[in-house]
Amino acid sequence: MKIILFGASGMVGSAVLREALDAHEVESVLAIGRHSCGVEHPKLRELLLPDLFDFAAVEDQIAGYDACIWAIGVSSVGLDEAAYAQVTEALTLAWAQALLRRNPGLSFCYCSAAGAGGKAMWARVRQRVESALQSMPFQHAGIVRPAIIRPGPGIRSRTWGYRIGMVLLKPIFLFSPALVRTLPSMFTTSEILGRAMLRVVQGQTDPFVLESIDINRLGSQRSLQR
Repeated sequence: MKIILFGASGMVGSAVLREALDAHEVESVLAIGRHSCGVEHPKLRELLLPDLFDFAAVEDQIAGYDACIWAIGVSSVGLDEAAYAQVTEALTLAWAQALLRRNPGLSFCYCSAAGAGGKAMWARVRQRVESALQSMPFQHAGIVRPAIIRPGPGIRSRTWGYRIGMVLLKPIFLFSPALVRTLPSMFTTSEILGRAMLRVVQGQTDPFVLESIDINRLGSQRSLQR
């Protein structure tokens, strides 16, 4: 597979990147974002865009890919619905439509969040994104809604609030394997999440929306399958 990855410099995206580069089923990865992911690898190429909405000039560089994994996300704290939707909804759907134009039969995996089925402002925006993506003619598509993610070695969130939470939860995360087994609806790891998102674009899951328990089931095995 040739994969386009958005958000490779963040916690979820860097986890997906690590798993993709390790998977022999993945031929190459194009990481698109505003910031470099800081990784060098023969499979990896980066396309840095200061303004992610301004991509018309690079559309010829996004053809010939099998799948897209979207791991860009922003906190809704301090934002009204219009500002939050600009990145969470408008940016995602603009790229999804452009990618489909250039890659008929593309597969797509979108990282949402636990609670996205609720009534809060951020949840309503996420629901609109999820519904729009589900209506698009992707070959395979799915939404992951992780809850609490234990970052793997060398992986950290770019969101300050999440980083503080990780420090507070560090003693609990010493027991992360047990937490994933006993509370799979609440906890997962970045490694499991990365593998699960790869398997979504490989068409290895039936439900369109994967909650934490589904993510753990899908990503728990280390070897990917065709």
